[in-house]
Amino acid sequence: MEKPNFGADEAFRPATHADRVDALRVLATALPGRQPADMQIMLGAFEVALEGCSRWGLAQATREILKGSLGHGFMPSPPELRREVNRVMGPHEAARRREAEAERLYRWPEDDQRRALPAPKGDPKAVAKWRVRRAAQKAEAAAKSAGAPVDQALFADRDARLKRTSSDAVWEFMARQDRRHDALRSESGTETGHDDG
Repeated sequence: MEKPNFGADEAFRPATHADRVDALRVLATALPGRQPADMQIMLGAFEVALEGCSRWGLAQATREILKGSLGHGFMPSPPELRREVNRVMGPHEAARRREAEAERLYRWPEDDQRRALPAPKGDPKAVAKWRVRRAAQKAEAAAKSAGAPVDQALFADRDARLKRTSSDAVWEFMARQDRRHDALRSESGTETGHDDG
């Protein structure tokens, strides 16, 4: 079977009843196993075990079992087959969880706000509503861009910092590091080569 097209979420497409029956037919035909006392109960047990599994995961698990992934050459029990499907799907489900978590972490609050669509044409009431909403959004954006006033006590040299070049920034950083190391050496008494204690 081909690798799934993850862009279309192919790996997570649910398996149909026909997909489950096909997988069981392949396994039962290819692998020896005990003849169940009641075939209907056995099929019901497999249906319960495979509930909610994906089509691609079931097909891939069937391939893996036929290649010997279970460690024995017999028809798997319902829990064994489900464990194999879960093992095959594990990396894909972990990747999906990571993507969802990354989307949650890196989502801006503004992304959830409704945005004004282009102005509607023809209906004066709709145009008026659109203009009111658009004016409110512009006012909100202007207030946000103005932001809080800069605290001069914290950023007294803000204007000078904006004008400095990259070489000035590197030079200031090196000077700060030198001053810091000099202060640490003088505290430990290593500047004069002996301890004053």
